[in-house]
Amino acid sequence: MRDFLNSFIEITDEEYRSFMALSKTESFKKGEYLLQADRPVQELFFVKSGFLRGYRIEQGADITHHFYFDKWLATDYESYLTGNQGELFIQAIVDTTVYKFNRNTLYDFYKSHPKFEKLRFIQAEDAYVRMVRRLKSFQNMDLKERYLALVNKAPELFELVQHWQIASYLGVTPQSLSRIRKTLD
Repeated sequence: MRDFLNSFIEITDEEYRSFMALSKTESFKKGEYLLQADRPVQELFFVKSGFLRGYRIEQGADITHHFYFDKWLATDYESYLTGNQGELFIQAIVDTTVYKFNRNTLYDFYKSHPKFEKLRFIQAEDAYVRMVRRLKSFQNMDLKERYLALVNKAPELFELVQHWQIASYLGVTPQSLSRIRKTLD
């Protein structure tokens, strides 16, 4: 966590201790949920170790929204920002340990420690850039290109999640993904 923070702002040992005092370390076993849909989200998680999958249920279908790796922030960001009911389920794919932060506690901390406010903007900018890149990939790349980009970006993903979850993330059926994979073998 210290390295993550220092990559954005320079902090002292005392500031780091104050910031970390806001968090609660929690561990989740494979299959356990950090977030459930249908309630406003007040939690922000930093993945200390492990791997998570965020998904929503739409018309009865499980749609993978995001994968969260070590040293990443995880939440239902739309609900976190708006206070509206959340749509995402976030589930541990492997045993996972996170630092859990409460939204209101963090916002109060930002008021009393202005330089940490930068983290809020970095988080928002990062979420925006990730979504724009994902949208562009759907608009400008065919399935084979999206698949290969995912393989290059996160090869370990293919050992951790089920085939249908990757297909869902790529916006295709498992059968379509299988056809693409066969052409690459």
